[in-house]
Formats: sequence, structure tokens, C-alpha cells
Amino acid sequence: MDKISNSKQREKDLNSADGAPVYCRLLRRLMVILYDSFAVLSISFLLTALWVTGNSGEAVTPGQTVYPLYLASLFLAAWFYFAISWRKGGATLGMRAWKVKLLTDTGDKISWMGSMLRFCAAWLGLIVFASGFILSLLRKDRACWHDLVSHSRLVRI
Repeated sequence: MDKISNSKQREKDLNSADGAPVYCRLLRRLMVILYDSFAVLSISFLLTALWVTGNSGEAVTPGQTVYPLYLASLFLAAWFYFAISWRKGGATLGMRAWKVKLLTDTGDKISWMGSMLRFCAAWLGLIVFASGFILSLLRKDRACWHDLVSHSRLVRI
């Protein structure tokens, strides 16, 4: 009996009365970010190990000439994780765990440039007092800065 009522509630949660997609709320977004941060952290550890190996076993420090390249490689690796996940299946590991999918306004998969815009705008929205994310609390469609910039939305599936 509980399984039947749970599945009916789930169907009700996933679709609005008119069949429009249900946009992702801020708390779910934050949980997705938490899950994906573990994947990005793992990638960063592996990439850092390669840099340390290439630097004669020493850490890459801000005083070294390769330090900007090291930071750029971390940034690009993180973006690449998101871009490939979004383009291949519409969702990262965290998005899959929290049953969220990225949809563009046109219904196509997000472009490489769109994924870069989304990634950079998300960081900017986080850095500027989290205002890019707080915006979702003020909008009916729950859109953040990076949603608006990349013409995409996170929806529950």
C-alpha cells in the first residue's frame, strides 16, 4: 500500500498539473553540487598527482612559472567533467543521484560553448555572495544566473 501511494506522490511531484517540467529547487541543487564536488575533487587529486610527478615529486607552488597552467588545467578538467556529462546524458553523477536533468530551452543537448558559459556563470554566481543561486528563490521558474546565461534549466525527472 505504501509503495502505491509513494509512486503516486512521485508522479505528482515530477509533473505539474499541465504537464510542464518541474524545475529544480535550491536545496536539491545544493545536494547535487555536494555530490558532484566529490567527483571533481577526485579528478583534481588525479590531475595534481600528474603535475607533482612531472615536477620532480614537488608540489606546484604559486611562485613557479607553471602554476597558472596548473590552475588552468584544474579549471578545464572540472569544466570537461560537467560538459561531457551534460552533453552525453544530460546529467552528472550528482544529478543522476538526485534525479535531475539539464534541459536547454530548445530541447537540444547543451553546446560546448553553452556548457562553458553555464560553468563560468555558476562559479561567478557562487563567488558574488551566492547571488546567482539566491536568484532562484526569487523567480517563479527557479532559474539561477547560469540557467539564464546558458538558456538551460535543471528539471526533476
